[in-house]
Amino acid sequence: MKKLLLIITLITFNSMLGQQGLQNLGGNAQIALTDFSNKRTSSPPPLNIIGSQYFELDFKESKLEYFERIIKNSGYMRYNAFTDEIEMADTPYQNNSDLVLIKSKDVIPTINGLRYEYLPYRLNNENTKIGYLVKVYEGSKYVLYVNKSKKFMEAKIARTSLENSFPPRYVDDSKTYISISGKTPIAIKNSKKTVLKFFNNSSGLKKFIKSEKIKFNSPQSLVRILEFIEN
Repeated sequence: MKKLLLIITLITFNSMLGQQGLQNLGGNAQIALTDFSNKRTSSPPPLNIIGSQYFELDFKESKLEYFERIIKNSGYMRYNAFTDEIEMADTPYQNNSDLVLIKSKDVIPTINGLRYEYLPYRLNNENTKIGYLVKVYEGSKYVLYVNKSKKFMEAKIARTSLENSFPPRYVDDSKTYISISGKTPIAIKNSKKTVLKFFNNSSGLKKFIKSEKIKFNSPQSLVRILEFIEN
């Protein structure tokens, strides 16, 4: 019943947008946040796993956009980097929540200053995935995204005294993606060799990397590269 009401709400609102135009909706769209949530489908994590599914455990005050309009009283959210879900809460003091944001390219949360966009992106030449990417740079031609996720590693039992045992754990994983002229973002390794090859070994870029002593140790390295290319 709830999903049916959600569908009716979204269809009604889309109709309003089509008939009246965005300019006639006023400064903020008046829609209840419950219209943008679903009940959690994933199970809580086992207690014996080392680490966390979150990079930020606390719920943060957030902003929600729907068709480029800000939703009032957007509440508090956090990103579950293991399940690739945006969890929602009424207060920042909650430890858990069974509500998650609906996944749509038109529903865009900004959590603690990070803008999460639900998009398809290419893992490689053969495989494409859809999920949340954080936009870190947008130029006239290039857009740079980061995907920070948590991977689950099974326990490892040492078979000899020369090996180490490891408990079951969550490990951090981070990848960068670049979109060219609005096309599907593709993975790009944050390394000098890969970046130079991507931009056809530009001599001007080589000089820029050398003169600026770019280390390629964070997404900001790629941001500086794209700013140079765009300008």
